[in-house]
Amino acid sequence: MSGIFLNFNGTSVLQLMSFFILMYFLVKLLYKPFLSMLEKRRNEIKSEYDKASKEREEAEKMKEMVKAELDEIRKNIFNYEEESKKKVVEYELNEKRRIDEEIKVMIENAKSQIEEEKAKAQKILETQVVTLSIALASKIIQQEIDEKSKREFLMKQLSKMGGINEIK
Repeated sequence: MSGIFLNFNGTSVLQLMSFFILMYFLVKLLYKPFLSMLEKRRNEIKSEYDKASKEREEAEKMKEMVKAELDEIRKNIFNYEEESKKKVVEYELNEKRRIDEEIKVMIENAKSQIEEEKAKAQKILETQVVTLSIALASKIIQQEIDEKSKREFLMKQLSKMGGINEIK
């Protein structure tokens, strides 16, 4: 059988069979292992991609957790700062009150001491005035002087003792 385009003879059939056997072995030995290797590689890439996606999601979650913790820490720091400021103001006010109270007590003590000293001085002055009056009276009685000289003598004695300038 021969044709214009095809010529079949024994060698053609043998070549055709050799081609199919070669194709069978190529598919069996090369193509299927190559496809399985490609499938395996595709699965590895897909698992790596999934793993990377999961890790990225975990990283995002951790980032959010860290951000939330950082916000909480900032909030706590702000609260501690505000508390500290309030405590400082309260301490200052308490110290001012305590100091004011101490000053008042000191002033009251000083006033009472002044009053005591004033009373003592007044008693001493009264005693001295009485003593002076008695001394003056005795001197006046001892000397018989007219009224004008008595007055001058009294003035001299008073000015020596305490400085009373004038007796009415």
